[in-house]
Parts: sequence; structure tokens; C-alpha cells
Amino acid sequence: MSASPDHKEAVRLSRAYRRMPVGIIILGSLLLSGVASTASTTWSFGPIHLIP
Repeated sequence: MSASPDHKEAVRLSRAYRRMPVGIIILGSLLLSGVASTASTTWSFGPIHLIP
């Protein structure tokens, strides 16, 4: 008894759907770490060379 073409297509789509969030999570974490690094660097300089 073999799977119908509709079932094979559904399995293929579900696998593709599961892979997308992993890439989004990796991209989002890279973006967040870049923003956190920039904020940390900016904060570490402190209030120097302020224009009055």
C-alpha cells in the first residue's frame, strides 16, 4: 500500500515548513546579538565628548 501523491506533497510541505523557522531563529539571534553588541559598546563608552 503506497502513499497517495497528495500525502507525499503534504509531507514535503510540512518538512519545508519546519525548516523555515530554524533559519528565522538563527537570523533573528544574529540580529539581536549585533544590536546587543552595539548597545553594549555604546554604553561602555559612557557620556564622553558630549556637546553642550
